[in-house]
Order: sequence, then structure tokens, then C-alpha cells
Amino acid sequence: MRGFLGGVVVTLLVVLGGAYLVLYLGLFPIGADNPPGVLERRLAHTAIDAYLAKNAPKQENPFQPTSENLIEGARKYEQHCAICHGGAATRISPLQNKFSPAVPQLVNRVPHDPDAEFWWITKHGYRLTGMPAWDGILSDDEIWKVIAFVKHSNKLPPDAQAAWQAAAR
Repeated sequence: MRGFLGGVVVTLLVVLGGAYLVLYLGLFPIGADNPPGVLERRLAHTAIDAYLAKNAPKQENPFQPTSENLIEGARKYEQHCAICHGGAATRISPLQNKFSPAVPQLVNRVPHDPDAEFWWITKHGYRLTGMPAWDGILSDDEIWKVIAFVKHSNKLPPDAQAAWQAAAR
């Protein structure tokens, strides 16, 4: 039993030492133009899923998708989000693949994430992705309205669609 535990400890030390050497010697690619590997992607998704499950608010979007709320959300989205996430003028942002991981194109493919998790990521940002924290720039209510807009951007009422197009000009 003692030999087995010693083997486990030595194996762990070798693996951790090898990982440290890869990092220390600059062998781990850090450029945004290098896509993350499978392990890195899996670890990041596991971490964010667990963190959001624990920390995102336990509520629904307090703003109904009325024309007024969708119009305000569309204006804020075009002003702050469209450059990276695509907008009315260009549904696919030219910056999409300039980040690692690539930036989700929210109005081209409407996300199915729960609103509360979407709100938390927008408010607090997403470390190591380029997604900034909008806390202090957008109010909580503005963030909720942007989310309502994004979630309904593929089925906007005509007045909200027109306001979105106008905001993009």
C-alpha cells in the first residue's frame, strides 16, 4: 500500500512539475489567435457553469418584452454591444474571431442561456475572454432590457425593429 501511495504522489509531482515547466518556459500559447484546446475549454465551461449556478440571481427578467423595453434595449445594445456581438447593420461582427474564445454573435444566433446567467455575465464580465464588466456603465435595469432585446431580436415588433435599425445608423 505504501508503494502505491508513493507512486501516486510521484506521478502527481511529475504531472504538476511538467505543467509548471510548460508554463514557465513559455510553451503555452496565449495569443487570441490560438484557439483554446479541448481541456482548457472544458475546464473553463465547467468553472463558469458552476459559478453561475451558485452566483447568478435566482429570478426571471423583471422587464417584459414590450415595445418600449425592447426599443431601449436595442439602443443600448447598439451603443455598447454590437461592435463585438453583431448588430442591425452587420449581424456578424468583424471582431468575432479576434478574441479567444470567439465572441458569440448574439443577434445572429439568439442564446438560450437563462436570463439571470446572461445578466450576471453582462454585469460582471467574463474573465480572460475580453468581455468587460458593464457594472457602473449600464444600470441593472438597462442590462435586463438589453437581455430582453437580445432574446427577442429575431421576432421584434415593427416599431422596435425600426428603432433598432435607426440606432445602428
